[in-house]
This record gives sequence, structure tokens and C-alpha cells, in this order.
Amino acid sequence: MSSSQDWRVVLQEWLKKNPKVMPDDLKKLREDFVKSFPIEKLSEMTLDQYAAGKHDPKTDSTFCHWIEFRTRRLGSISGGSSAKFGIAWSAKYKKWEWNQVLQADNEESAFQKIKDGLIDLISAAELKQFDDLDKIGDKGLGKNRNSVRAKPLSLYFPDDFLPVSNPTHLDNFLKYFNQIPKDGLHAKNSQLLEFLRSQKEFHDFDTVQMMYFLYHLSPQGEQEISDVDIELESKTVNLLNLKTIQNLLKISQTTKNVILYGSPGTGKTYTVSQFAKLFLSKQLQSPITPEQRRQDSVKGLTWHEAIAFAMYVNYKKGKLFKVTELVKDNLIDTFWKTTKTQKLSNMIHAMLQIHTDVSVETVKYGISKRQLPYLFEKTKDGDWFLTDLGREYVEENLSEQLQSLKESTEIVADISKYLRFVTFHQSFAYEEFVEGIKPLTNELNEVSYKVVDGVFKQICRQAELDPDNKYLIIIDEINRANIAKVFGELITLIEDDKRIGERNELKVTLPYSQEEFGVPKNLYILGTMNTSDRSIALLDIALRRRFTFIELKPDPELLKEIVIDGIHCDRLLTQLNKRITLLIGRDYQIGHSYFLNIENIEDLRFTWYHRIIPLLQEYFYHDSKRLNAVIGNEFMQPIDISDIPDTLRDFRGIETQYEIADLQGDDFKNALLKIA
Repeated sequence: MSSSQDWRVVLQEWLKKNPKVMPDDLKKLREDFVKSFPIEKLSEMTLDQYAAGKHDPKTDSTFCHWIEFRTRRLGSISGGSSAKFGIAWSAKYKKWEWNQVLQADNEESAFQKIKDGLIDLISAAELKQFDDLDKIGDKGLGKNRNSVRAKPLSLYFPDDFLPVSNPTHLDNFLKYFNQIPKDGLHAKNSQLLEFLRSQKEFHDFDTVQMMYFLYHLSPQGEQEISDVDIELESKTVNLLNLKTIQNLLKISQTTKNVILYGSPGTGKTYTVSQFAKLFLSKQLQSPITPEQRRQDSVKGLTWHEAIAFAMYVNYKKGKLFKVTELVKDNLIDTFWKTTKTQKLSNMIHAMLQIHTDVSVETVKYGISKRQLPYLFEKTKDGDWFLTDLGREYVEENLSEQLQSLKESTEIVADISKYLRFVTFHQSFAYEEFVEGIKPLTNELNEVSYKVVDGVFKQICRQAELDPDNKYLIIIDEINRANIAKVFGELITLIEDDKRIGERNELKVTLPYSQEEFGVPKNLYILGTMNTSDRSIALLDIALRRRFTFIELKPDPELLKEIVIDGIHCDRLLTQLNKRITLLIGRDYQIGHSYFLNIENIEDLRFTWYHRIIPLLQEYFYHDSKRLNAVIGNEFMQPIDISDIPDTLRDFRGIETQYEIADLQGDDFKNALLKIA
């Protein structure tokens, strides 16, 4: 719908169900914000009153919590993390973190700069200096801090600003009306508002209802993670491959299967680990929900353990349980969701009988079928209870689960809850990745065989039970295993449109457990691949078709500041890679990470002889002439054959053989200078 007639038709339909001005409750909400943070009092606002993350979300009344959550219906700034506000409390690290661009020595200094920038921007808007807002905002708050620049203005001055904070959304709306977007966040906002008010159809509209209609007319995607988020997080993750991580964040909004490939030493594993911290950062800042806490506490339990655990948690002296009561228990219900058991009441009743001591006569279950540990007993009235031995069993064997359940409600999840890291190798198999049959021993040392879930199936189950959060599995060296054997029938299920809940949802029956299985849409798969191990061109075609590939190249720019005794490491890397590419191809280049931690000539010599040279010797195995062409004559010396027997000298066609010269001091430095 791009014609002017189209939007008018849509507007008429929209007005049949929606008013032109915001409801009274929204008006009051805006007024409450202004009363809580009056413009004239902003200069007195403290860091604790401004920044989010340190308070209970249910009672948080900070400025940032107000503009993101409490006033969400007055314009959403969801997306990314609390990094967008410039400074935030890290629940994980228990400290304030702020954007490096602020160039502040401490949290108070960082906050003062943010507050000054915010006040300058609001003061200019109050004086109707609209043409200066982008310049003032860029200088005081930064080009990318869109949320904290735009949302407060729309709350304080609702007649002058649309409650739209995303510049991409503003561009899209303007283009929808065939307008050429101006440069600058505030300029775009003013341009769009001016256009809408020039149309008679919007004469009686307030800006909030304009905003609601715009998103109805042209729905926008989820807000991207911004550069601001990355800048703030980089204080703790020390990002090197920033562009690659930004690219990964953007691509992850389009596809859930990505492989990062490149030559050795380009930082693939490092990059994916830092990407994981940023990708999962927002959910790591939120306290664990009661449902997540229950999931964590029952994870890995057996049926009899889950029932005993629930009884223990709900224990009161003399407490008796009916099966119907246990069926409704939250812990048991949470555990049930992790299994494929069809009839919950039947399973509970069976477990209670199986794990009752053989001496208990109120249970008529066959004595030969009862199993250790004996945890339960039944009264004559048909009620069940956890025995003293059962209580001891829970306290001794399930202490970690009990602690997990009792942890403070303010505890946030560790990244390991949402992340799995696995390295493929030649012998890695389907049984380790998806599921397989493994021998188990019981208390009597009797061996039985059980289907055990692999790492991929485990994280799939966890993600399926927690659809509101993202999960990530990183597969390092993904090309080293036999992909067809490891993934098996799942190679089709990982496709974006075949995930659970997607338009072409597909499930299969797994061969060992006979369970129906699908891949949840909130699970992301990120692989790494070393191009020197096997060319990307030889990768299994089924895998290639289902993944998006991103190349991570050697980046000499990262080494520009590393100069050791006149040796420029960026030039050294560049020259080495030019020679390697010419002789054997670009897949075998050397990555920048080999040189990143070099501080002196001793470090450089160690790296050269113990990391670079062994790699090149592997590349040019039995080809000393080509190796010589890469590292130069100074590092290659002919092997002395003057004392070999005359009988060997008669052999024709024997080429001169070389060995690596062990250079020291100036000889080593000068040899490298010839390369660089």
C-alpha cells in the first residue's frame, strides 16, 4: 500500500475501533511521569533515581524504568539492553557499567554527563529550538542513544513530538508517504509530524494515536540491538571483531543458523563467545522467574526423585498427599513438561508404589517389582507421605536442587543457562549430539541400559519450555565431524521455517527413544569452521544450504599499534599472507590473533618459532622451497651434507634440504624486517 488513497482507506477502517485522542488512563500515565520527574527537578536527579537494573522490577520507579516499561503504551523503546541508557547496574557483576564514549573515570562522572546532555536537550525543546535538537543530542548524549533522546521529549512535550524513537521506523513511515527522510533522529520525527498534520484526516489526532495508527498501517520489526548496546557491553567483553559481532547480531534477526568461517587465528572462537554475551545480555539482566527456578531445580531428576522433591518442599509435620493433589503440584507439573509421559496421575501412582518398602502392607503392588530407594508409604485411608528415609534421601542427594529453589528472587541467571558450547571432532557421533543408549548402574551395581539425551536435544527441550528467552548452542570446528551422521534426521528440522511454531513446522520420531521431536524457534545455532582444515567448498551440501556463512578475515588493522623494535606487526602479517595466498591459497592465511598479545621482542620470538613456524611447516610439509619463499633465506639454512658417505652422493636428483635457522638478537629482528 503506497498510494495516498490506500492509507486513507485503512485509516477509515481503523477509526471504527479506535479514537483520535488517547484514552484518559494514558493521559494520566503521562501526567504521573511528569509529576515524578518534573523538568525543573531533573538537575537534582541522582544516579539511583535514573538508572535501571539495581531495583526490583516490580517496584522500580527509576527514570529509565519509567520510560521503557511503565510508559510503554505511550511509545515503545523495547529492544537491546539497558545499555541504551548510557549507564546501568550489572546484576551479574554487581557494579555500574557505562559507555566508553563517555570517557568517565567513575559512575558519578558518567551519569553527570548523561544528565547534562538530557537537560540540554529538554531545555532546547522547551524553547522550541527544534532545528538544533540533533546537534545538541549528538553532542550531549551521542548519535545512537535514540531511546533516551526521543522518548522523554514525547512525554514532556506530547504536542511537539511523535512517540517514535527508532530512526529506521521513522524512515520507513516517511517513505510510505513518499517523503524523502531527512538526516537526524529529531529532524525525521519533526518531518513526519509536520506531514501528518498537513493532512486533513489527522487534524483532530493527538500524537499518541498517530503513533498507534502508523504501526497499524506499516508494522515494524523488532528493534535491533544498537551500537550503543555493544559499546557499553564492550567494557566487560573487550570486543575486537566489532563489525563481525554487529553483523552477527543483525543476521540473527533473519536466520537462526550461522557459521563463522576463516583461517587459523582470526578469532572465530573468541568472537562467538563475545557474541553470546551480547546476544543473551538482556535476559541475563532480569531476575529468574519462579517458573525458571522450578525448571532449574527439577532438571535432570528421575520421576521418583521429582515426586520426593515435591513432597519434601511441601512438607509439614504429618502432611499427607493424595495423588490428585500431587498431580496439581507446580514442581511435578514443571518436571512432567520435560518428559513425554502421557498420563501424569498413572505415572505418579506407579512411582509411589514402586518405591515403597516391601514391608508396607497397605501397598498391594508386587513385592518383586518394588525398587530402591524406598521413599514413600501409604496410609490405610489411601493417602501418601514421604518417609524419614525419604527425607534423608532428598537432603543428601538433592541438596543442590533445594538450594536452587531457595535462592533469592533477585538472583539473575548465569549465561550457562541459555548457552551450550560443544566442539566437534572426527569421532563425534549422533549419540553424543542427539540421543543414544548408555549403560547405567543402580544402588545394587546392577547394569541397565537407558536412552540418554545428547547436548543438542537437552538445549532444545530447555528452549521449548522457556519460549520467552533465546537459547544458543555454539558448535566449534563444525566441519571436523561427519555432519550427516551427527545431525542425522535433524538436518531438516533446523531450517528456520521447519522450527516448532513456524509455518512449515516439522517433527520426527527419534530412533532410540521413539519420542516426537522438533527444534524450537528460540534456539540459535552458531558454528565455527577453520578453512585450513577443510575448504568450505567441500562442506556437506545439506549443511551449506541450511546455514548462513560469515567470513572472518585476518585484520592487520588490529595490529597497527603493535610495533616491536621497529617491526610493524601489521605489515609483517600482511606480507606473510600475501605470500601464502600466492602459493597455496587464501584459506591458509594467518590470523591476527597470533600477534595480539605481543609486548616485546621475546614475545615476538616465542610466537614466531613456536606458533607461526609450526603452522607454516604443516602448510608446506615436505616443501622447503615454498616455505623458504614465505619466510625468507635468513630463516632457512641448508642442511650440511659435507660429511655424508660418497655412496649417497651418487644419487642424482637429490634437492638441497633446509632446516629452520634459530636466529637470535639482531639477526632475528633484521630477518623479520626484511619480510615486513
